[in-house]
Amino acid sequence: LEEAAFQLQQIFRIDISIALNILGVESMRAGHCRVAFTCFRLAADRGYSKAQFNVGLCYEHGRGTEKDLEKAGFYYCQAASSHHPMAQYRYARYLLQHGPGSLWDRRHKAVALLEQAAGAGITEAQAYLGVFYMRGLQPQEERGLKYLLEAANSG
Repeated sequence: LEEAAFQLQQIFRIDISIALNILGVESMRAGHCRVAFTCFRLAADRGYSKAQFNVGLCYEHGRGTEKDLEKAGFYYCQAASSHHPMAQYRYARYLLQHGPGSLWDRRHKAVALLEQAAGAGITEAQAYLGVFYMRGLQPQEERGLKYLLEAANSG
Protein backbone atom coordinates (compact mmCIF):
# COMPACT_ATOMS: atom_id res chain seq x y z
CA LEU A 1 0.00 0.00 0.00
CA GLU A 2 2.87 2.36 0.82
CA GLU A 3 4.48 1.67 -2.56
CA ALA A 4 1.20 2.37 -4.36
CA ALA A 5 0.79 5.66 -2.48
CA PHE A 6 4.37 6.63 -3.34
CA GLN A 7 3.79 5.83 -7.03
CA LEU A 8 0.63 7.96 -7.07
CA GLN A 9 2.52 10.86 -5.52
CA GLN A 10 5.22 10.57 -8.19
CA ILE A 11 2.65 10.49 -11.00
CA PHE A 12 0.82 13.49 -9.54
CA ARG A 13 4.11 15.44 -9.23
CA ILE A 14 5.04 14.70 -12.83
CA ASP A 15 1.55 15.51 -14.15
CA ILE A 16 1.56 18.89 -12.39
CA SER A 17 5.00 19.66 -13.85
CA ILE A 18 3.85 18.77 -17.35
CA ALA A 19 0.71 20.89 -16.96
CA LEU A 20 2.70 23.87 -15.64
CA ASN A 21 5.14 23.60 -18.54
CA ILE A 22 2.31 23.48 -21.08
CA LEU A 23 0.68 26.47 -19.42
CA GLY A 24 4.03 28.26 -19.66
CA VAL A 25 4.35 27.50 -23.38
CA GLU A 26 0.82 28.75 -24.06
CA SER A 27 1.43 31.87 -21.96
CA MET A 28 4.62 32.60 -23.87
CA ARG A 29 2.77 32.23 -27.19
CA ALA A 30 0.15 34.69 -25.95
CA GLY A 31 2.89 37.19 -25.05
CA HIS A 32 2.55 36.78 -21.27
CA CYS A 33 6.24 36.24 -20.63
CA ARG A 34 6.19 36.79 -16.84
CA VAL A 35 3.38 34.28 -16.37
CA ALA A 36 5.21 31.82 -18.62
CA PHE A 37 8.44 32.22 -16.66
CA THR A 38 6.61 31.62 -13.38
CA CYS A 39 5.01 28.44 -14.72
CA PHE A 40 8.30 27.17 -16.13
CA ARG A 41 10.10 27.92 -12.87
CA LEU A 42 7.51 26.06 -10.77
CA ALA A 43 7.80 23.00 -13.00
CA ALA A 44 11.59 23.27 -13.15
CA ASP A 45 11.84 23.36 -9.36
CA ARG A 46 9.95 20.04 -9.36
CA GLY A 47 12.74 18.56 -11.52
CA TYR A 48 11.00 18.58 -14.92
CA SER A 49 13.78 18.80 -17.51
CA LYS A 50 11.70 20.42 -20.28
CA ALA A 51 10.76 23.22 -17.89
CA GLN A 52 14.37 23.54 -16.72
CA PHE A 53 15.37 24.05 -20.34
CA ASN A 54 12.61 26.65 -20.79
CA VAL A 55 13.73 28.54 -17.67
CA GLY A 56 17.24 28.55 -19.14
CA LEU A 57 15.88 30.06 -22.34
CA CYS A 58 14.01 32.72 -20.36
CA TYR A 59 17.16 33.70 -18.48
CA GLU A 60 19.31 33.60 -21.62
CA HIS A 61 17.00 35.88 -23.59
CA GLY A 62 15.51 37.95 -20.77
CA ARG A 63 11.94 36.79 -21.36
CA GLY A 64 9.73 37.16 -18.30
CA THR A 65 12.75 37.84 -16.13
CA GLU A 66 16.03 39.72 -16.17
CA LYS A 67 18.67 38.37 -18.53
CA ASP A 68 21.17 36.30 -16.51
CA LEU A 69 23.56 33.98 -18.34
CA GLU A 70 24.83 32.36 -15.16
CA LYS A 71 21.30 31.34 -14.14
CA ALA A 72 20.62 30.21 -17.72
CA GLY A 73 23.70 27.99 -17.50
CA PHE A 74 22.51 26.58 -14.17
CA TYR A 75 19.12 25.55 -15.58
CA TYR A 76 20.63 24.23 -18.81
CA CYS A 77 22.99 22.14 -16.68
CA GLN A 78 20.08 20.69 -14.71
CA ALA A 79 18.17 19.78 -17.86
CA ALA A 80 21.32 18.43 -19.54
CA SER A 81 21.96 16.15 -16.58
CA SER A 82 18.52 14.62 -17.31
CA HIS A 83 19.67 13.97 -20.91
CA HIS A 84 17.67 16.80 -22.53
CA PRO A 85 19.48 17.03 -25.92
CA MET A 86 18.90 20.71 -26.67
CA ALA A 87 19.90 21.59 -23.09
CA GLN A 88 23.09 19.59 -23.60
CA TYR A 89 23.83 21.73 -26.65
CA ARG A 90 23.00 25.02 -24.89
CA TYR A 91 24.95 24.11 -21.75
CA ALA A 92 27.95 23.10 -23.86
CA ARG A 93 27.86 26.49 -25.59
CA TYR A 94 27.58 28.19 -22.19
CA LEU A 95 30.60 26.25 -20.90
CA LEU A 96 32.70 27.22 -23.90
CA GLN A 97 31.79 30.91 -23.67
CA HIS A 98 31.09 31.72 -20.02
CA GLY A 99 31.53 28.69 -17.81
CA PRO A 100 33.52 28.43 -14.60
CA GLY A 101 36.72 26.43 -14.19
CA SER A 102 39.72 25.84 -16.39
CA LEU A 103 39.34 26.15 -20.15
CA TRP A 104 40.57 22.56 -20.65
CA ASP A 105 37.98 21.11 -18.24
CA ARG A 106 35.20 23.22 -19.73
CA ARG A 107 36.18 22.27 -23.28
CA HIS A 108 36.35 18.57 -22.40
CA LYS A 109 32.90 18.59 -20.75
CA ALA A 110 31.42 20.73 -23.54
CA VAL A 111 32.63 18.37 -26.27
CA ALA A 112 31.15 15.38 -24.41
CA LEU A 113 27.79 17.19 -24.17
CA LEU A 114 27.93 18.23 -27.82
CA GLU A 115 28.65 14.63 -28.82
CA GLN A 116 25.57 13.46 -26.87
CA ALA A 117 23.37 16.17 -28.38
CA ALA A 118 24.68 15.46 -31.88
CA GLY A 119 24.01 11.75 -31.36
CA ALA A 120 20.43 12.63 -30.41
CA GLY A 121 20.02 14.42 -33.75
CA ILE A 122 20.42 18.06 -32.70
CA THR A 123 21.51 19.67 -35.96
CA GLU A 124 23.04 22.70 -34.23
CA ALA A 125 25.29 20.41 -32.18
CA GLN A 126 26.33 18.49 -35.28
CA ALA A 127 27.27 21.69 -37.11
CA TYR A 128 29.06 23.14 -34.08
CA LEU A 129 31.10 19.96 -33.62
CA GLY A 130 31.91 19.87 -37.33
CA VAL A 131 33.38 23.36 -37.19
CA PHE A 132 35.03 22.67 -33.83
CA TYR A 133 36.83 19.59 -35.17
CA MET A 134 37.76 21.25 -38.47
CA ARG A 135 39.19 24.41 -36.87
CA GLY A 136 40.14 23.25 -33.36
CA LEU A 137 43.54 23.42 -31.71
CA GLN A 138 44.23 19.95 -33.07
CA PRO A 139 42.09 19.69 -36.21
CA GLN A 140 40.46 16.33 -36.86
CA GLU A 141 39.20 16.88 -40.38
CA GLU A 142 37.68 13.43 -40.87
CA ARG A 143 35.69 13.73 -37.65
CA GLY A 144 34.69 17.30 -38.47
CA LEU A 145 33.53 16.33 -41.93
CA LYS A 146 31.42 13.51 -40.45
CA TYR A 147 29.53 15.98 -38.25
CA LEU A 148 29.16 18.57 -40.98
CA LEU A 149 27.66 15.93 -43.27
CA GLU A 150 25.26 14.84 -40.51
CA ALA A 151 24.18 18.44 -40.05
CA ALA A 152 23.75 18.94 -43.78
CA ASN A 153 21.69 15.76 -44.05
CA SER A 154 19.52 17.05 -41.19
CA GLY A 155 18.87 20.21 -43.13
